Amino acid sequence: MRFGVMGWLILSAVTLGAGAMGAGATSSILGHPNPHAQAGRQGTMNNQLNVPLDGQGNRHRRKKVTNVSQIPVPRSWMREGAAVFHAQCASCHGVDGTGTLRAPRLAAPSPIWNTFHTEVALKAYIQAHMPADHPGTLTGRPLNTVATYVWHIAKTKA
Repeated sequence: MRFGVMGWLILSAVTLGAGAMGAGATSSILGHPNPHAQAGRQGTMNNQLNVPLDGQGNRHRRKKVTNVSQIPVPRSWMREGAAVFHAQCASCHGVDGTGTLRAPRLAAPSPIWNTFHTEVALKAYIQAHMPADHPGTLTGRPLNTVATYVWHIAKTKA
């Protein structure tokens, strides 16, 4: 085969680059960091690409739960939700939502906020799993009002 001057330059550059990368170099021929390079004297690679500003990883950050809706809930919904709660839920969760031996506490302080994070997720859980003796029977307005009521008692300190 016959190579021109440019062909020999390309071939030698590729050969040198492959040899340098195979020898455990810390950068390729183009100057980019080699992610497969061996660690330095400290025993770890110095990776500054994913360091958060506060110096802590994501697992150390706590999820902040905030009230997404700033629209006040109508009192009629709270009254309807309380009526549905007392009819369908109080036998297990207690009259004021403080829990019994059969079901957990729903009133503040409650794990509802940390478990569901949003009222929508709480409503989906209630729709699928509650009441315990007839799961999935709460639908429509009674479901919406009881979910709003439970969310309210879970975030409001008595």
